Amino acid sequence: MIRIAAAIFLLTLFASALNAEVVYWVQFNTKKGTPYSIDKPEDFLSQRAIERKNRQKITIDSTDLPVNPVFVDSLNSLGLKVKHTSRWLNAAIVTAPDTTLVASLVHPSFIDSIEIRKNQLYKSSSFKFSDEDSLLHNRYGEAYNQIAMLNGHIIHEKSSGKGIWIAVIDAGFSNADKLEVFDSLYARNGILGTRDFVNPGGNVFESNWHGTSVLSVMAANQPGSFTGTAPDASYWLLRAEDAPTEYPVEEDYWIIAAEFADSVGCDVTNTSLGYTTFDDPFFNHTHNQFDGNTLRISKAANMAVEKGMVVVCSAGNSGRDNWRYISAPSEAEKVLSVAAVTANGDTVHFSSAGFANADIQKPDIAAMGSQTTVVSQFGSVVRSSGTSFSSPVIAGMAACLVDIFPEKSASEIIAMIRQSGHLFPSHDVKYGYGIPDFSTLIQTDNSSFLNMNNNFSAVYPNPFSSFIKFNDENISHITLYNSNGNTVFSTSVNAGQTKISSPVLFNLPKGMYFAILKNQNKQSITKLIKK
Repeated sequence: MIRIAAAIFLLTLFASALNAEVVYWVQFNTKKGTPYSIDKPEDFLSQRAIERKNRQKITIDSTDLPVNPVFVDSLNSLGLKVKHTSRWLNAAIVTAPDTTLVASLVHPSFIDSIEIRKNQLYKSSSFKFSDEDSLLHNRYGEAYNQIAMLNGHIIHEKSSGKGIWIAVIDAGFSNADKLEVFDSLYARNGILGTRDFVNPGGNVFESNWHGTSVLSVMAANQPGSFTGTAPDASYWLLRAEDAPTEYPVEEDYWIIAAEFADSVGCDVTNTSLGYTTFDDPFFNHTHNQFDGNTLRISKAANMAVEKGMVVVCSAGNSGRDNWRYISAPSEAEKVLSVAAVTANGDTVHFSSAGFANADIQKPDIAAMGSQTTVVSQFGSVVRSSGTSFSSPVIAGMAACLVDIFPEKSASEIIAMIRQSGHLFPSHDVKYGYGIPDFSTLIQTDNSSFLNMNNNFSAVYPNPFSSFIKFNDENISHITLYNSNGNTVFSTSVNAGQTKISSPVLFNLPKGMYFAILKNQNKQSITKLIKK
């Protein structure tokens, strides 16, 4: 008999009574006999995907091969319905009307295991996307804050994402095909296509609002009203989230969506989704699984980066919950995990924290996820909060970097963004490496991003309160500017002096500031946070 969790038998009668679809992950143990070959990648990858891998010097290997179609036919003949297959993990997602069929199966030789992923015994009792103070007043032009915080407007002088493909993996894109804010996107054929992996063949524009708002953060293009972080990029809209419920099969749908994004040649993937606990507690993850590469979805997320895509994930909104910590796949070692901060650069109570003393330091960075400007499913420019929206702020900027640095691999782009954080190399479990300064990534010497902050002197503590220190005794002058570019503090520095204390510093409002330090004929800029 096939190896399967004992709990499945306890669920059989209940699931049968509900007459509900049960979903399984079928793990194959080989790709032997497949008609596909890594020598003919054009049979299963687009030309754009092949070119992206060649550009990043990524070798096409057996994980890129589709599963053996004979296995798929065999599963169908056994009465199971194959919904999706996973190239990377050599598996299939199948459905059955109840658990009795799978429980009675004789073990086919090509199957390693079958795991139940959704039983429909439980339904969510709470709203899955629990944004804080969601959809408040329409505020014209407020998107400036979330971009200027990152010096993203400086990046936009070089690129707005033109020619870059972004996959948006989400719960649905309600009305995104009708809203005026996306008119220019459609006019230039900027929507490359859609796929519904929850309900294959379904209409992603009729499923859920969440992806519409996420998309707007990147793709909105109404100058003078609301412009996103990658207004000239092109987008694939992929539904992998079943919003009314929370089951681990949604992680599996995410894997299939990521593989699809890779196959068509996407450069960046945004995921404003995350998984920790489920409607049926039997499936809940445990904290010790969050080590960056144990969970199946996290393994796939790491593979997505290895395959050449910049994967950007929301850290999660569990900061006040019992769970508290980041979600999967944002905990994956190689992805870019994004926490949320306010417009002043303060951490937000709901933003999920990383695990202290963990080998993998998460989140990676932070961006504006409190009162972020988005477009609602009804077309209004509104305010919404959650790491769901700090993630696309970063994903859009990452797309611009991919355009500016076509020779960089996905891993290198992610490293660049991490190292541009205002706290780097220090790490905080809420801030990550801090708020990135994208302007530091386009210095004259683009060949190296290891010295991206272009600072000849470290400034600390960061955040600061009533004083700042620096490690260069030759600093001659310091000027502090607020986020609006206004001078708020300026002073000369005596020879040998390495600390500045002032009531002015103490009385500055909390928020983000820029310190310009001068040393003879040189100057550098550092981002500081006032606590």
